[in-house]
Amino acid sequence: MGGSLSTRNKTPKTADTFVTPWRNTPWNEKERLEKDLREFQLSHPNIEYVRILVVGEIGAGKSSFINSINSAFQKRITTEALANATSSTSFTRTYRTYTIKSGESILPFVFNDVMGLESEESRGAHPEDIVKALQGFLKEGHKFNPASCVSVDDEGYKSNPTPQERTYCLVYVMAADKVSLMSSEVIKKMEYVRKKASEMEIPQVIILT
Repeated sequence: MGGSLSTRNKTPKTADTFVTPWRNTPWNEKERLEKDLREFQLSHPNIEYVRILVVGEIGAGKSSFINSINSAFQKRITTEALANATSSTSFTRTYRTYTIKSGESILPFVFNDVMGLESEESRGAHPEDIVKALQGFLKEGHKFNPASCVSVDDEGYKSNPTPQERTYCLVYVMAADKVSLMSSEVIKKMEYVRKKASEMEIPQVIILT
């Protein structure tokens, strides 16, 4: 009887979730990856760099992600994009472009940071402002107003944006430990932005911090 109880109390052995990695990541080729990015050539004569827009909920780590990219190429810790993970409101208030440097050289891609998304309608970045940023209609330094989106009469609105000022990649930054806690309102805002970006055929990426 003792043997049968022992057998019943044993935890059943389960197979490994993944026998092999679902994706091969070239961790040992860091130098080659950096070289490819530094030497990346754009084919459009009027575009000097690829504009990458970073969006996400407040405190997700958007600004810290931009700093991490810059630090990786600078070979030192940088804090170009100010960040504050302890604030209950978005630390980023204006639309700003951040260049990425490798030594004294500026790489052919830039990041734009925006105000964080919040659950309340009157707080955080307005989803339509993010769409305007994708289209290139926001001026550098535009101050976000959570209560209303930018209009053609506003000082921060840019008419007739050039190809250089449009977004060519959209990055969603999400805190891995808070994904299950995200409010439905924030998810709806992100879905709206995703739909608009998809209509513009803009590539999209999710970064978990």
